[in-house]
Amino acid sequence: MSTGAPIYDKADPRLDKIYPFHLPYTAEWEEQKDWFSQSSMMSAGAGMFLKNPLIAWASMISAVIGLVNQQPLRAPKDQSSPLVTLGLSLAGIIALNMPKMILAPEVSSPVTPMT
Repeated sequence: MSTGAPIYDKADPRLDKIYPFHLPYTAEWEEQKDWFSQSSMMSAGAGMFLKNPLIAWASMISAVIGLVNQQPLRAPKDQSSPLVTLGLSLAGIIALNMPKMILAPEVSSPVTPMT
């Protein structure tokens, strides 16, 4: 008669009590979209469309607020980065101020009377 090594169950006896890590389902950890970044992106586009630099500056301020107040653990997976919003606001300000810096002011030529 041959005897072999006994086979023991090597599974963890606490396996039924183990569950993967997750954030708690409470109000402070629920997913929330950042309204500052969303409104900043819309107002940056509106500022470029309407050619109004005040709207573009307001979107820049709103983008900075959204960048400072970002909460990555509460952000949904499909939310864009606050840096993209900040870049769009900066592009709006550059697009609205570029013609003022590049184009020379129109100079009216002196009118000489015909004699």
